[in-house]
Amino acid sequence: MIEKKYKVPIRNLFCILCYVHEMPEVVSAFNSKDEDLPQLHLLAKLFIEETDRIMMRGLMKDYHERAEETNQLSGKILFEQSLNHIIQKKPSLVCEKDQFDEDILINQILKATLNTLLKIEELPKNQKIKISMQLKKLHHVSAINLFRKIFYMIRLNRNKVYYQKMLLLARFIYELNNLSDEDGAFDLIAILNDEMKMQIIFEKFILNFYRLEQQQFLSKIERMKWRMFGGNLAIIPEMKTDISLIDRVNKEKIIIDAKYYADIFSKSFNADKIRSTHLYQLFTYLNHSSDIYLTRGILIYPTNGVKVDEIYNISIQVGIEIQQSTIRIFTLDLNQKWQDIYNQMFVLLK
Repeated sequence: MIEKKYKVPIRNLFCILCYVHEMPEVVSAFNSKDEDLPQLHLLAKLFIEETDRIMMRGLMKDYHERAEETNQLSGKILFEQSLNHIIQKKPSLVCEKDQFDEDILINQILKATLNTLLKIEELPKNQKIKISMQLKKLHHVSAINLFRKIFYMIRLNRNKVYYQKMLLLARFIYELNNLSDEDGAFDLIAILNDEMKMQIIFEKFILNFYRLEQQQFLSKIERMKWRMFGGNLAIIPEMKTDISLIDRVNKEKIIIDAKYYADIFSKSFNADKIRSTHLYQLFTYLNHSSDIYLTRGILIYPTNGVKVDEIYNISIQVGIEIQQSTIRIFTLDLNQKWQDIYNQMFVLLK
């Protein structure tokens, strides 16, 4: 069994995922009390508010297959289900046809989550009354049992994007409500041991944090052109940053390369060294960054027992000139209080 090298409290993981899904207001609500876990009554309040917003906009409708007994042939005949009708010589068959309405999986998850909340004894009476009113409006949506895999069955297209917050809150509520199951499973924790998933999450968290929490820099993914000419440029790979922070007023840029690695060091002659490929990559970004912006680089890792904060002076090309800049190698401690993580993200830019 591989020992976990990351210590990330569940609350902090929730907060990180909220930024990934562009929900900073949910993080503010989580931190109203200094507790290890977001409380279900708080999540219930947020979920009720989000359900109201969805209902005001209008429940999503889509085509889905529906089986029904009918005496008029339409759609596809389900012979196995119709066999008893044929044997009993009933003037009806079971047919499956496409139907366009609100009884689709995404609305069924919404309804199932409301039903889950209604069964929680500690929930305030006013919240239960509100939930009951919302459920009455969903009488035409089928009741289903929630299970973990069902959340992976939803694909949000442009028309369904306003359901995004509801789905994330529904997932949080499901996970917290199932902490007491016999197997004690908490699936979100498994994400921490999946470096490929956490790499994407870590990058997007940093990108969205700076986009949503400050106004000095424009936070974006930046595509750069190689300073190469001649030859077949079509075979040259794309150069794309994880996070570029651009201050157009002060002509300043920061390129952040985020790496979620179990071990930030590699061994070289029995000595710990930062991985050379990471430095090569960031150094290349800095030398291709801009003709007008002085760019500095930050290579950031999550802390896994080793704290690093080192700043190195380097020379980079800005247009046709060589100028002095810096590369900072930094480890972000995700095991501290969320407010400390929040503050540390701003200190990193100074």
